[in-house]
Formats: sequence, structure tokens, C-alpha cells
Amino acid sequence: MTSRRVRRPCGALQFPAKPSGWGHRGARRAAPDLPNVQAIDTLTPCPCGNRAGYTHCCGPLHDGAAAATAEALMRSRYSAYVLKREDYLLATWHASTRPDHLKLAAQQPAPSWLGLDVKRHEERDGHATVEFVARLRYGGGKAQRMHEVSQFVREDGRWYYLDGEIRA
Repeated sequence: MTSRRVRRPCGALQFPAKPSGWGHRGARRAAPDLPNVQAIDTLTPCPCGNRAGYTHCCGPLHDGAAAATAEALMRSRYSAYVLKREDYLLATWHASTRPDHLKLAAQQPAPSWLGLDVKRHEERDGHATVEFVARLRYGGGKAQRMHEVSQFVREDGRWYYLDGEIRA
């Protein structure tokens, strides 16, 4: 049996389900059933802009690791939007403000995320503010900027997104 290697441009995203992995004590575990989730080439930069790559940046957070800072959580949430990881977005949204669903797969036209720029990050006493600008485009339309100031809270050793204020 021969395998065929497909070359993709740097940063190209793929759409197959996440591969299975090894669980606790070497037991094989099945991959979660995540329809409409994009997979990412682990050699490309992270969608959040970190050149260290997805496997060294947002990947571990998407797999359940706790974010060390609110900025790291915000970056991982941006990457989750790029990869359509609605499961992760809801899990990292504080229960007091979390919606029932986001319906990312139903967005038409679907946004193309173009980049992230973190402007400010402040933490104090288990609360944090992260200001950022995300660039996106809907369909073949004009690129847009989404400027948001987001609020986060730390509970039981984990950061959660509370809410955000969109700025003009």
C-alpha cells in the first residue's frame, strides 16, 4: 500500500476529523465526534499568529490543558473560531454568560479569519481584560476589523471568557 503526500500552501487548513490518540496508561481512545471541525497541519503557524505552531500553542488548550493567562485563552478562542471548534468555545465561556449554541457551521457566508492583533492584556485578582483586533472577511466581501475588549474570570485554576464590548 502506498501513501500519497499532498502538498498544501503554508497555513492551509484541512477538514478531516481529528485523529484518534492514546489515552491514560496507553489505552487507545477514540477521537471525539466533532462534525464540521477543521483540522490543522501541525507544522504551520498557529491560527492565533504564534509561529511556534499549533501543537506548541493553542493545540494543547484545545485538547483540555488550562490556559496560563487570559490572553492565552483569548488566543485559543480565536483559533477555535478559525477551526470551527464550537465545543471549545462553549467550554471556555463562563456558565453565567454562555449561550446554548453558536451555530458556527450554519454561518453563511462563513467568515474567513485573516489575523489577530492583541492590543492590551491586564490581569488582577482573578479578573482580566484583553483588547484585540481580529481581521475577517465574509464570502468574497471586503475585509473587516472586529475590535473587542473582552472580560475574563479565573475559577478553579481555569480562565473563562465572560463577555466582550465591540468597539468601532
